[in-house]
Amino acid sequence: MSNILVVDDEKSINESLSMILSNDGHAIDMAMDGLDALGYLTKKKYDLVLTDIRMPRMDGMELLKTIRHQWGAQTPVILISAYATEATVSQALEQGARDLIVKPFDIQTVREAVNYVLTQKTFPPIEELDKLQKNKIQHRQISQEQQRRILEYSVLDEIGKTVSAISGIEKVGSTIISMVQQILDADYALLVIYNHEGGGYKYRCAYKDGQVCWVEPSTVDEYVLEWINKNRRSLYIKDLSLDKEFVDCYASGSLLGIPFMRKTQTLGALVLYKEKVAEHFSSDALQFLSVMASMATAAIENTNMYNELKSYFNSSVKALISTIEAKDSFVWSHSSRVARYATMIAKHLKLSELEQRRLEYLSMLHDIGKIAVPEEILRQKAKLSEWEIQILRTHVVVGENIVRPINFLPEGGRIVRAHHERYDGKGYPDALKGDAIPVFSRIIHVANAFDMLTSDYPGCQKMEPHQAIEEMIREAGKAFDPDLLNIFLNGYRQRLLQ
Repeated sequence: MSNILVVDDEKSINESLSMILSNDGHAIDMAMDGLDALGYLTKKKYDLVLTDIRMPRMDGMELLKTIRHQWGAQTPVILISAYATEATVSQALEQGARDLIVKPFDIQTVREAVNYVLTQKTFPPIEELDKLQKNKIQHRQISQEQQRRILEYSVLDEIGKTVSAISGIEKVGSTIISMVQQILDADYALLVIYNHEGGGYKYRCAYKDGQVCWVEPSTVDEYVLEWINKNRRSLYIKDLSLDKEFVDCYASGSLLGIPFMRKTQTLGALVLYKEKVAEHFSSDALQFLSVMASMATAAIENTNMYNELKSYFNSSVKALISTIEAKDSFVWSHSSRVARYATMIAKHLKLSELEQRRLEYLSMLHDIGKIAVPEEILRQKAKLSEWEIQILRTHVVVGENIVRPINFLPEGGRIVRAHHERYDGKGYPDALKGDAIPVFSRIIHVANAFDMLTSDYPGCQKMEPHQAIEEMIREAGKAFDPDLLNIFLNGYRQRLLQ
């Protein structure tokens, strides 16, 4: 059994290497960067160090130099890099590295490199090692290029499926066009979705001058799009200067166009252009676009369906809220602001668009249970009696029962029920504490409290925002999740909500 130190600032890489080597019987320690690794090296003797090159504080090259200076060749080092070049190999070997593993690595490559270094007593001259390593790098780069192509196709397909399920047409369009341009290396790309009811385009975007942007199709674009829409089939011209129909549109270059078809109707089209004939599109590119087009068509149809459902659900939510508004006009505007604050926190947490949408709806509905609370209690400005407080608190249970059947909002009833729970366990109705409170409930609680403190909420003394912030800070870790509160307050201070 050998003692091995793995050094990488990416936790997932550390854990992957640790799992691979632990299964081979080695004892593994993990460090997050060069300085962290030196702390381990001063306390324990290691038979091998595997270290990434690019890391904060102290990178792998600097760590390699330090190990050579303090511990000599008795502590061999293997470098890991996603940016391995021939120059990197030469520099690594000159500094005394025994091998260089290229990211993304496979299990067999890691095992072979580690076993070789651990079992080899003597190593070839640097010149011979340099030649061997450069050959290995070239083979790995060829293999990685093939894997990258496969991965790009897979990623494009997966992104298309995911985006189509939860996003608007803007996200679908920009994702498709940026990914296709990257894979096929087009100088110009244009995607349009036709508006068959009103004429023109429902959506259009382009890759132009190195970025995805909103455009008005040019006269040339319109001619190509009209051809695709009229003929309802793909267009592939390897050399435009030799094409009789399009020679007046383009001086030279290569052109690809493909329709998004639903039965006999053209939903949209994608056009790609390369300026240099020498770098023309291949016939394989058309085959790839055909696969992509079927995926894009499904994405567009699902997006249209999603938008219709979203519009229906928005109307339903507003109808529910309007029933409370009739009793208490404050509730609708209050719920809208709470939803805005909660969504800001969700964006900082990098929740998916679907989760952000669900949180927005639940924030809008968090007080829906007040439909069962007598109007005189809701509107009362004087301090409520103990009995009235108990009646008011029933709104979380009523709200749970109203929201629970909504399939689009899984766990929605539980989240609405818990939005008045406190982080210290002194809330209601179940006295939940800390992480036992659903995270959406904790987010809504923060947003709800800030709006109540800064609004003309019945029974509350309105505060200035800075006063409300001070009050909430005093309650961090007691009423509120301190991490979520910190995210909200930082966002507010940066005027993200203004």
